[in-house]
Amino acid sequence: LGPLLETRDVAAVKGHARYLLELNPALRRSVISRWARAHARWSTSDGLIQVTPATTRALGHHRLRNRPYSLSALQRFATCPYQFLLAAIHRLEPWEEPEPLVRMDPLTRGSLFHRAQAEFFRELKAGGALPITASNLTAAIGTLHGVINRVAAQYEDDLAPAIKRVWRDEIDDIRRDLGIWAHRLAGQREWIPEYFELSFGLHDEGRDPRSLPDPVVLESGFILRGSVDLIEQSPGGSALRVTEHKTGRNRSNRDLIIGGGTVLQPVLYSMAIERGLNTRVKSGRLYYCTTAGGFSETAIAIDDYARSQGLLALTIVDRAIELGRLPAAPAHDACRWCDFRPVCGPDEERRVARKPEALLADLQALRGVR
Repeated sequence: LGPLLETRDVAAVKGHARYLLELNPALRRSVISRWARAHARWSTSDGLIQVTPATTRALGHHRLRNRPYSLSALQRFATCPYQFLLAAIHRLEPWEEPEPLVRMDPLTRGSLFHRAQAEFFRELKAGGALPITASNLTAAIGTLHGVINRVAAQYEDDLAPAIKRVWRDEIDDIRRDLGIWAHRLAGQREWIPEYFELSFGLHDEGRDPRSLPDPVVLESGFILRGSVDLIEQSPGGSALRVTEHKTGRNRSNRDLIIGGGTVLQPVLYSMAIERGLNTRVKSGRLYYCTTAGGFSETAIAIDDYARSQGLLALTIVDRAIELGRLPAAPAHDACRWCDFRPVCGPDEERRVARKPEALLADLQALRGVR
């Protein structure tokens, strides 16, 4: 194959790969699809690029005013519209094969971390120990250790980690980070923790008992569901702050609002809480509450401009569904972490760069929003 791949003589190689179309039907479909996607024009092999009378009705059920979406699902659109189509509309998931847990993956770590935070806050609130101050910090840390032990034991029973020592070391890392986080809470006087994992439109366990049973319908008619890690109120109760806890590194920009459509939680959670609780949210923030994140935060003022940017993101996603513009158009390096890479194959980012940009005008506009 080497000489055939390297030669520039078209006549010398023409027809030599035809056998690939005859080996089996699956390989034939794959070869034809790759060939079509390599062309400079858009085609149905690139994903969903237009609507037909048949698909208009089907897609209509998935418009943002007709069914609720989580913000994690909506954020997929800015990452890649085709990823959004496969995950949020077709609801495909990667095949998971059971395997022994050797090291804690980021999703498990984040889930355990968030659950410990929520249960810690609930125990303190039930005991009248909020807010945390210098005078009750020692007792609060004792409560925190008890919560971590209980939550870690439950996760250990469910996951059956293969190497106990590695598991204990990772729990100790979480314990250290949560301890630092709790100490920092004691120095905060402007905001008082009030709601913990408050959800709207979710019915799983572990949510704030004051959660809203139904999804929230924004004034624009867009329907959202989700769960807010932490909602704090001002001492006078006149305003709220919405917090999304993060356990990874802080890669956000200081002037972030919606992060090009990939960071919707601070603004859209705030808008949903304003609508659902009939109150005012002053600010939203991302709090990177681990050593990896440097215990740093990115705050977003919830003003008319921020709300307009949140609505812009929802409008662009809704219009893409309406017009059937959900092609494979990944953001830079997005394919590296995508669960659906086996569907698309390699080099999607490079191939899309050669195609007409008009189809992606809305997507590029969204990615340009800070």
